[in-house]
Amino acid sequence: MLKFEAGSTIADRYVIKEKLGQGGMGAVFLAEDTKTGRTVALKTLLDKYSKNQHAAVRFVREANTLIRLKHPYIMKIYDARRWEDTLFYVMEYVEGKSLRQWLKERKKLPLNSVVRVLCLISDALTHAHRLTIHRDLAPENIMVLADGSVRLLDFGLAKLDDRYKDLTCAGTNLGRIEYIAPEQQIDPAKVDKRADIYPLGIMFFELLVGRRPRFQEKITSVCPELPPEADAFLEKATASNPEERFATAHAFRDELLRVYKIAQGEIPAQPEAKKKEPRFMGKMMQWLRGMFKSKAAA
Repeated sequence: MLKFEAGSTIADRYVIKEKLGQGGMGAVFLAEDTKTGRTVALKTLLDKYSKNQHAAVRFVREANTLIRLKHPYIMKIYDARRWEDTLFYVMEYVEGKSLRQWLKERKKLPLNSVVRVLCLISDALTHAHRLTIHRDLAPENIMVLADGSVRLLDFGLAKLDDRYKDLTCAGTNLGRIEYIAPEQQIDPAKVDKRADIYPLGIMFFELLVGRRPRFQEKITSVCPELPPEADAFLEKATASNPEERFATAHAFRDELLRVYKIAQGEIPAQPEAKKKEPRFMGKMMQWLRGMFKSKAAA
């Protein structure tokens, strides 16, 4: 196994500077690309997973996914290869903080910041959903850069419609449990892009309040300044039944912007259509009213 230490050179090209962090299966290092002079981030499998075929396939799949996704809010990948029996890939290095770190520092975020971040992530997902489903959306996998832009990270659990589609074992819960859509907890192999909408709804509440929502909790109960439309938006985004959820990330984004404009007073709230009584019930109510009037007159 290669030793990823400060000063070591990988693939005769990448000089390791320092370790940036470590996740469940991989580690990320700051490195210099000696051919381009560019500062990059290099990700590799941890030693204990290097001989694990299942982990290796997942790692390759993440690299393949990132290579095929080209969007300004999705982390770019420059190179991917095996070197001396070690799998690694090289991606852009960005200076910023995870959305989790951002939230910890600020405790909660103002509505305009929440809307901006979630709209940018929705744009990234709209692009990604043409090819894959992320299945592990959470504040830990979203980077916020100094210029206010974002990067969507970690497609290691992504579901691709390709030769890796049967990699996920039925009954295996993938992703962070607090953000997993109910149907993903039952069978992650059969979810569709609506599974990525559910965690967006959870994050909408969490970013505004500083904690995740309780069961059936309304956002206006803790943020009374928001319009009732925010409750309906949250309910639809986090619906247990995916059929009742927003069908696409684009639809989620559009409704989020509408709720924001209502909250800002830029557009009026649409009054709820008056519910019509069933024809039979309507006639019965008319008869009852007439009867009470007759008794009152007597």
